[in-house]
Amino acid sequence: MSFSWSSTFTVGPATPNSKGDKIILPQAALESLLQAHASAPPPPPPELDPDYDPTSWEDHPQHKLNPYEPIKPQELPSPLTFQIRNPANRVVTHGGVKEFSANDGQIHLPSWMMESLAVSEGDQVMVKYAPLSKGTWAKFRPISADYMEILDFRSLLEAVLRSNYTTLTRGEILKVQQGTKEFGFVVEELKPDPGEAVCITDTDLEVDIEPLDTEMQGPASATNSHANGARAAKWPLKDQSLRIGSESQGKVAVDEYQRWTIDIPNRRSGIQVTVNVQEPGDLDVLVSTRTPISLQDHIWANFESLGPRTITIPASDQDYATQQDSQLIHIGVYGRASSAASSGSSSSPQGDVIYTILVQYFDGESGSPTSSSPTTGGFNTEIPNKGAAGYQECTNCGSWIPERTVMLHSNFCIRNNSKCDRCGEVMKKDELANHFHCDHCYKHGHILEQKKHMEIYHGWYQCSCETFESPALPELALHRRTTCPDRFIICRYCHTLVQQGAPASNARDRIRGLSSHESYCGDRTIQCQKCSQMVSLKDVQVHAQNHEYQKQNQETPQLCGNQNCVRAKSSNVLGLCQLCFGPFWIPTEDPKSQKLVQRLARKYHSQLMNGCGNKWCRNQHCATYKGQEMDATTAATEMMGILKEAKVGSSGGKIWLCVDEGTTRKKVMAELLHEDLKGQYAVEWCIKALDIEKADLEAAAKWLNLHAPKKKTV
Repeated sequence: MSFSWSSTFTVGPATPNSKGDKIILPQAALESLLQAHASAPPPPPPELDPDYDPTSWEDHPQHKLNPYEPIKPQELPSPLTFQIRNPANRVVTHGGVKEFSANDGQIHLPSWMMESLAVSEGDQVMVKYAPLSKGTWAKFRPISADYMEILDFRSLLEAVLRSNYTTLTRGEILKVQQGTKEFGFVVEELKPDPGEAVCITDTDLEVDIEPLDTEMQGPASATNSHANGARAAKWPLKDQSLRIGSESQGKVAVDEYQRWTIDIPNRRSGIQVTVNVQEPGDLDVLVSTRTPISLQDHIWANFESLGPRTITIPASDQDYATQQDSQLIHIGVYGRASSAASSGSSSSPQGDVIYTILVQYFDGESGSPTSSSPTTGGFNTEIPNKGAAGYQECTNCGSWIPERTVMLHSNFCIRNNSKCDRCGEVMKKDELANHFHCDHCYKHGHILEQKKHMEIYHGWYQCSCETFESPALPELALHRRTTCPDRFIICRYCHTLVQQGAPASNARDRIRGLSSHESYCGDRTIQCQKCSQMVSLKDVQVHAQNHEYQKQNQETPQLCGNQNCVRAKSSNVLGLCQLCFGPFWIPTEDPKSQKLVQRLARKYHSQLMNGCGNKWCRNQHCATYKGQEMDATTAATEMMGILKEAKVGSSGGKIWLCVDEGTTRKKVMAELLHEDLKGQYAVEWCIKALDIEKADLEAAAKWLNLHAPKKKTV
């Protein structure tokens, strides 16, 4: 049912969320749409095929109208798609509707749509209802060469279109975002024809990319801004590689980064990163499993100002051991002006910092995974010779020295050494003036470390998400790699690089560890290939486990008690199938099954004496299979042994009867299939698979993998 509707509106402020093509119309527009839809003529009845025979049993594909069913009023089509035109320059675009909440006579457009139409707030636009055909194919052309940075073009474009767009118009520029960077694509072609505009809701849209003809050039050096107004730090265009156990030399400028990568495939052993700085100079060492890496984005760090910068990561560390996306460990070195230069030394604060870096395997479990704790610098509590016989404690430094030299040591120690009253550390008297204690934590050490310590652990840092503040830089880094809404993740459902957003809104998704984006993205449904049920993406794994549980807990098919038969068991005292039980059925009453046992005994005796005469026979209690006939006495002796295995009345015994050629062939094929699959499935299931797949061994093996339970290994 088609109808026409159009109206003119004044452009209001841009919509708060400029992503997508959704417009906001007034309530009066909805009322006029409903009125226009109701007054439209009904669709004409379908024309019947003149060759159709109404007396036939077959239904005509167009002959499905029920004359007794009342005609229901037609509802508004969904989705509603509109043509938006600027009457001043006749530029046209298309879009869907978000809601009907604008003021009377006003329309709100996304900012990109206002730019495309060349309209501003207060201008007039014409909006017309335009039903569009479902799009099947779209071709995009990137407008810049940096689109090669996108990890997966099609996944990103499909995710953006699915979440934000109702229509596509040829010639429009589609802007998509990966991380903090935005990329533009021009809509080049659309199908089906004429391809000026299509609807992309509830349709399978194939996406294609037209590469640029210009030479691809790498992006310029990225920038990374620091908190507290720090200067932008520059990355080198290419990471430098390290080799395990091999020392390398580097040089980094002040307030800039130098990045190294090292391949660590063996995660059974930890690693130890050691950086030695050439004086004068200072730097910070940052380690992470992901890029980008900076002062705000890292996992392990060392912010010491003196001595070697060492970071020890044991193999038991969860972030180190569970890295799955790659085997690379990223190391960032951030150059700082030396404390000596800052305090008035003649060396330039803007000079390069020269250092050496070494990465080695670390097999011990002791040692902290990071040396960035503010309590670093504690003294050794184990004093040699403490309490030993013949030793006495020095009252000045606390050392235990031999009693014969205590007087000599004490005089020298009091004259040259001093002991800090707060931490008990002993140092030379001229060094006591350069000894400091932090008033906010337990950190103590050389005064050259004080400025950097206060900046790192007692500054003030605010995350870009504006929801987290912390005085300590390591706490900010922990927030940014865990709960920060601006943290970039690869969505496990749409496989695009997106911001994880706030925590999921429901407790179930929070327990699963889903972000708000993954919670929303995982609500999309797909059809289960086994049961044809529509299942949400985030429930696919549980749904598949349910199928696996049902498959593994199926009852094994009950076969005929005849060990040479492959048919299903029937309800009789021998547990045989109906065909095998036929010769033993008797019309007279036999409450104790005596006559039945006699018939079975005669059958066994005949098999053992004369055999069945069939060349295909595989019955091990048949003279034909054995190739040797028995006399009556020997046959009777063997018959008594196998007759006891029948267990007449329990329907669970073993019976040995000859069968036809087809049954024997199927039994052999089932045994071959059982051996080919290395006994993973019971023979009963192999027989059922051959029945279903018409004795096709390859198809039967596939059926077993999909539907049959595997044997439980002990």
